[in-house]
Amino acid sequence: MGKRTLMSCWKQYEKLSGDYLDEEKDKDATIAKLSDLTRKANADQIGHALLRLFVSPHIPACNTLDFSVLHNGGGLPDWETSFDTESGTMLVNPVTVIQFIKKIKVLTPEAIDRNDFVICRHTSFLLEIARLPVIYIVFLLVLQRVAYIMEITHLEKRGGIIEIAEDESYHTLLWAFKELEIFVKNTYGVNVRAHYGISWYEAEWITGR
Repeated sequence: MGKRTLMSCWKQYEKLSGDYLDEEKDKDATIAKLSDLTRKANADQIGHALLRLFVSPHIPACNTLDFSVLHNGGGLPDWETSFDTESGTMLVNPVTVIQFIKKIKVLTPEAIDRNDFVICRHTSFLLEIARLPVIYIVFLLVLQRVAYIMEITHLEKRGGIIEIAEDESYHTLLWAFKELEIFVKNTYGVNVRAHYGISWYEAEWITGR
């Protein structure tokens, strides 16, 4: 068997996640396979590349990035990534990440609620980033967790009052996208917007509100 890599592991996670989410498949057998893959991936420190490239430059206190599939209770968590400040460990849940990716890949303009500005902006942005390759969206979600940890949407007002910007999920994802743009340009010489046809400019939404 060849050396295990992030890409090879992720392809296995995609297949097993599809089986897990398929009601007709044997869930117990799939969980066993997911758990075994996760154990091997973590033993081989597959997440270290994500840690080194996207997390450590911003969060030195984060010293581990592992994959985690199921809650102790046996179900899926309600997050794609999480961070434990006490242990300095970031977790990435491949199944919920793949769920998220599948969800945005099938979005259509008709799904946008144009009666609510915040929802409209967020959904419209998801439609744009859905054009990215799957692995870039994985990077994006790791970077979004970094943005949450850094509290980039927290504004300190007079008197020390902390105010969180409206729609934190959108703003953290926007920050992550800008970081991804820089990474892809510096690493591969590719302009993400031009290459994947992404035409998102935050200023248009601010002035057009």
